[in-house]
Amino acid sequence: MSESLIRRHGLEPFLAELAGSDAMDPGTTVSVRADLGHINLRGSASDAGFVASVEQELGQPLPVEPNTMSTGQHHVCWLGPDEWLIVTPVATATKLAGRLEHALSSSHAAVNDSSGGQIALMLHGAKCRELLAMGCTLDLHPREFQVGHCAQTGLARANVLVALVDDAPTFMIVVRRSFSDYLCRWLSHAGRDTGILFQDA
Repeated sequence: MSESLIRRHGLEPFLAELAGSDAMDPGTTVSVRADLGHINLRGSASDAGFVASVEQELGQPLPVEPNTMSTGQHHVCWLGPDEWLIVTPVATATKLAGRLEHALSSSHAAVNDSSGGQIALMLHGAKCRELLAMGCTLDLHPREFQVGHCAQTGLARANVLVALVDDAPTFMIVVRRSFSDYLCRWLSHAGRDTGILFQDA
């Protein structure tokens, strides 16, 4: 894992402890996605002009159904009736936020680049659903939590956003950076029996 990634997320002690201890056949692989930025968007889903402007800038639908997400160039997650989280390449997050602000200048809306306060983890593998269920209050059974679903919940007492990106399955976990070390340590401990591997994206 790159030194810049470790430094940016304050995970030096945790990653140093893992050196040389990678699981040979991990049931879960956790990718630390420092390459992803985060934009918080506020506005009214009932405002057709707002929705059209956002969708034009994103190039994909703005999800308006509760606890759903759209995936394309970005992961766009519904957080509430008037709030969304856009997970997008960090290299272009600031420019995208600027374009959204310009496009929504005449709307009652707010755009905030929150990349500095959050981190995304991508979990995949045969045991990742089982691992998350150990600390999550959501029902993650495939019948209940399907591809394109997302929800804010608690994971090992940390507030997170959980989204199912694909049916591999791949789960995206968005957590505050101040809780990232704690959550990674919990995942490492909880995943010992089934095997867990942490890696740079």
